[in-house]
Amino acid sequence: MREHPLDLSYTTKHLWVRADDEETVATVGITQDLVDDVQDISAIDLPMVEDELEMDTYCVHLHLQNRIHHLRAPVTGRVLEINKDVLDTPYLLHVEPYEHWLYKMEIDDTEEFHLLMSCKQYVKFLDSL
Repeated sequence: MREHPLDLSYTTKHLWVRADDEETVATVGITQDLVDDVQDISAIDLPMVEDELEMDTYCVHLHLQNRIHHLRAPVTGRVLEINKDVLDTPYLLHVEPYEHWLYKMEIDDTEEFHLLMSCKQYVKFLDSL
């Protein structure tokens, strides 16, 4: 069975989210399950710094060999920073997806953060697929 970091929250679309202690800033990345599913990520389109994202709206596009995989924002908020390393070298996500994040955002509504799955809930979700 695959290991998933216990300190992260997860979405049903295989994103991970790490909130700071005050739950005001979220770091967002993709899970190993998504990396395994999409296989070869050749390029990534990320939101721009200062973009306002609404929960469940498309904000990241993974360019794969023959298609584009669209990802939705896990919570509502404003983009504070993007990870230029993964823009330049998308393969980093294949090497260690839990270390290489996509973007950081200011969380507008902490209640949305509490709608995300814990590690235990995410594993149970994966088992139900």
